[in-house]
Amino acid sequence: MTKRVSATVAKNRFGDVMRMAETEPVYILKHGKAKTVVVDAAHYEALAEKGRAPQDKVVEDLRKEFDAMVASMQTKRWRRGVDKLLTAPADELNRIAAQGIRGRAKTRR
Repeated sequence: MTKRVSATVAKNRFGDVMRMAETEPVYILKHGKAKTVVVDAAHYEALAEKGRAPQDKVVEDLRKEFDAMVASMQTKRWRRGVDKLLTAPADELNRIAAQGIRGRAKTRR
C-alpha cells in the first residue's frame, strides 16, 4: 500500500515522513492530490542513475576530470608559472617553442 499524507501532516511530522520514506515512497497530498513524493536518498540516486542517458555519464565523468585538473592547478607553483608565461617576452616564447619542436622531431626519427 502506497503511503500518503497531507501536506499539513508532512509539515508537522516531517521526521516521521522521512522514516516512512526509508521503506517506500511517501506521497504528499495537497487538496487531495499528490503534489510531491518523498523517497529515500539511495532510492532516488538509483532512479536518477537509471534514467540517465549513457552520454550524460560520459559528460559527467569528463566534468569531474576537468574539475580535478583545475583544482590541481590552484597552487602557488602553477600561478607563478602562468604569471611567468604571461609576462615572457615574445622572443623567449619563440625560443622555447622552437626547442620543443626540435625535441619532438628528434623523437620521431
